Amino acid sequence: MAKEKLPKNEKFENQDINLFEVLAALDRKDYSYYDKLTPEQQKKIVPFMLAKWMSAIKGGKDIQSYYLQSTDYHANKYMFNENVHRHPKLGWLTLCASSPGVGKQFHQWIPHIKERVRTLQESTTAKEITEFFKKVYPKENEDTICLLSETYADNHKRKKYLAEKFPTLKLDEIELLNGLITDQDIKNHEEDAGN
Repeated sequence: MAKEKLPKNEKFENQDINLFEVLAALDRKDYSYYDKLTPEQQKKIVPFMLAKWMSAIKGGKDIQSYYLQSTDYHANKYMFNENVHRHPKLGWLTLCASSPGVGKQFHQWIPHIKERVRTLQESTTAKEITEFFKKVYPKENEDTICLLSETYADNHKRKKYLAEKFPTLKLDEIELLNGLITDQDIKNHEEDAGN
């Protein structure tokens, strides 16, 4: 059966939402864009995910800094407010307010560190973290990335050790304890325990 060619406006009504058009509308501060979408398309607008996209752009440090800080100030802190959560258009409006309105930007997705690594269920290596940091900080020099990665991997190793030794501790408690002890403290503890 041949596909029937739809009129242009009907074709728009039936297609999925285009993320890059949505981001361009945010860059333009198009407050009315949300109202132009069909109810099905509006359901696909997820302010929380858009805030992640909105906050990270490629460009000069000033514009990158502006988008990051403005998204945090105008949108992030309201994402889990019950009124914003109940009325997605409010989420759209906060994201529009985040934009400086200086034209279309290239937004990039910043990946997360794997869930099992973040929750201390798996170990990580400096190499894995280096790959992550290269995506997060593409303009940073190699030495700084390596230093950040090694520091993260060392801290993660210590936190994983604490999580195994004290399984009843919560992640924030492990984080606090990690800031109080050193690798030497762990070594001394292991020697005292006969390990």
